Amino acid sequence: MPAQTSSIQSFFQPEVPSSHKSHRRPSSKTDTNDGFTSSEVEAASHPSLHRWQPRTTYNEVDIGSLVPGPGCVALMGRVANFYDQVLNSKSPQAAKGCLKIIVKDDTGAFAVKLWYAKVDYKLRLGHLVSIWAPHISNAESSSLILQDASLVTSIFPERDNSCYFMVQENSDEGVLCKTPLGYRDGKQLDGLITLKNYIDGGYEVPGAKVLICVKSIGGRKTFSTKKGVQTEKVDVNISDDTADATLTLWSRTAASASYWKPSYTILLMTNPSFKGDRRPTLSLNQATQVDVDPCMDDAYWLRGYAQRLTKRDHVNEPFPDGVFDIEGISEAEVKVLFTLAAIDEFARAAPPAANSPAEQFTGYLSLTILELNIYTLYQRSQLFSTECCGVPLYANTTATKCKQCEADIALRINPRLVGLLLDESGALNPGKLIWSPTAWTQLLGRSAEDLAKAAENVVLIKYLENRLLFLRVAVLFGWSSEVGRLCVLGVTII
Repeated sequence: MPAQTSSIQSFFQPEVPSSHKSHRRPSSKTDTNDGFTSSEVEAASHPSLHRWQPRTTYNEVDIGSLVPGPGCVALMGRVANFYDQVLNSKSPQAAKGCLKIIVKDDTGAFAVKLWYAKVDYKLRLGHLVSIWAPHISNAESSSLILQDASLVTSIFPERDNSCYFMVQENSDEGVLCKTPLGYRDGKQLDGLITLKNYIDGGYEVPGAKVLICVKSIGGRKTFSTKKGVQTEKVDVNISDDTADATLTLWSRTAASASYWKPSYTILLMTNPSFKGDRRPTLSLNQATQVDVDPCMDDAYWLRGYAQRLTKRDHVNEPFPDGVFDIEGISEAEVKVLFTLAAIDEFARAAPPAANSPAEQFTGYLSLTILELNIYTLYQRSQLFSTECCGVPLYANTTATKCKQCEADIALRINPRLVGLLLDESGALNPGKLIWSPTAWTQLLGRSAEDLAKAAENVVLIKYLENRLLFLRVAVLFGWSSEVGRLCVLGVTII
């Protein structure tokens, strides 16, 4: 049978008569018949979804130098507060909501109304943001403003190419815009009070500030409002050196807590809301301003205080050898008398040892012994103590055997042997001092070995306690930022 050959017509589709052609618009999104692709149309409709480039010159200014009126400005700051206002508009071109944000730097604060349609801005408290705006206005009385934020700008980056809002997620080194407004080095920040004073009525004072540390962070809980809207809530346990409380974060601000570190993150809150039914509770309102990890001396001290609480104190810290020149200090011609309050001020003002060379000062204290625990510790067999293998060791002798490693361990006099010490400005709690062997000998009138021998005679122990109780002593002390605790170098009974 001869091979069949294909005709040329088989390579072409049959032509459809013109009367049967469809006149409907093309359904493909990529074919618009106007010379533009869908990606180009999307870039023109929502410029913030794509890389933005300024079309004019923007003047880089600080927030404190802003003035109302037209003018292209570029500025940078940190988010101090924000609130999401959702809009129920059915128009496809209308904004879906507005983020009302307070942005601050080291010079001032102002409000930003950030309108959005498709872009989901993942903001959190303390975020470093950059803003390009063509106009600055005076804020309305009903808008989200603070006393220090009397200016506002309204931007809609998805509809207006002359403005833009960028979150500095990858370029934030945690240094810029960290100084609280009105703060000066070495000076107390105006309006700053303790958490206890704030709870006891300080929340009624306009402009009150409270410095707190994040203690622990609770789980995120989801609730439904009366309007059926889903919202989130996070309870953060906060504290300072005077009291504990709870910070409640709602809605979008709740996501900020997941970036905070317990016993490390410091918050400076201005005008937070207060509610004290069962447990004192703080929250954010439209007048609240939050500085996350501010650059100030009190914040450094509070962070160090919180971290020291997380570490279990050594039951008997060894005396640091080579840190203080005891002989030179005791023979110095100028002898300075301190109070406990003055030492506290010096210790707070001293920079952290990790950021600068170790700082130290020495002097004398005039203290009264209000409490002694010699007989109590004798009954508990705890006149001497130390640690080995992470386990506290106690005995009424100068040496004992560790039950973990079975090594013979030398013990030191228990610092809790001396109880409350008092002067006219403050007091020292038991066990907070680091005593040198010389200081113990000068106070007790005997060495550690002689005290261990005296422990065999209960009458002598009681006599020693009664003789020292309520005596006034001159204490030669030394403090170093490297050690972090007050060291007793010598004692003189007055």
